[in-house]
Amino acid sequence: MSYWQTFQNALTTTLTYRGNLVLRLLTVSVEIAVASFMWLAVYRFSGQDNVAGIGSSQMVVYLAVVNVLALIFSASPIFTLSALIRNGNLSVMLLRPINYFRQSFWTYVGQATPYLIIYGLAIAFISPVFRRGWGYGLASLGLIILTYVMFFSLISGVSLISFWLVQVWPLRPVLNALFLLLGGQAFPLQILPSAWRWVALNPFALAGNQLTLLLLGKLSVHQLTIDLAMAAGWLVLAIVVVKVAAAFVPMRGSAVNG
Repeated sequence: MSYWQTFQNALTTTLTYRGNLVLRLLTVSVEIAVASFMWLAVYRFSGQDNVAGIGSSQMVVYLAVVNVLALIFSASPIFTLSALIRNGNLSVMLLRPINYFRQSFWTYVGQATPYLIIYGLAIAFISPVFRRGWGYGLASLGLIILTYVMFFSLISGVSLISFWLVQVWPLRPVLNALFLLLGGQAFPLQILPSAWRWVALNPFALAGNQLTLLLLGKLSVHQLTIDLAMAAGWLVLAIVVVKVAAAFVPMRGSAVNG
């Protein structure tokens, strides 16, 4: 029950500070507009009808969706943990009969819920995912959930570096750049040469590029299966990293096993 309350508190906080939410959406809207203008210019002056199998109208949808996904898959747990360590409140949290990472996960979900709703509505009303059969639709839902848990676990592993760094804010632009380039936020990774297609299997690409292509209906059953396997593999690796790193920090007790 405590984790459900954690989710509710995170969602309520996000909706209460509506100015921040609206400003964030407006900022992302401007970024989408600028990127769309650039890509429409590329289509116009290159004389091509599509790039990597994506038409101009689909490219605008791609850019909109991948930017929303960048909001969903944030790196906020890193900075939350860093703040708790600096102000000394982590010790208080570890005295509670809860698992820190589970609580952090439900906070993560609560904060991202408005953007998850946007993505979910797009899947339901725009995407052809469920028109390809319930089997494909359920596998797609499984990929979304698995990728979300995987990315959170990965970010949680990175967050443990807060025990050894005084400030972690320099990581923010690095992670933003990784999502921009490796996640497909700047361009669909399918435009890369065939020798570089393996880049689409990195965690940022699974969270951004691949989930966007899923919504557009451009993931084959074979590619969907590969993405599920890769997300599961990255999740296992992230959990191992968290377990190993947590063994060397003061939160290894109730934080991991509580």
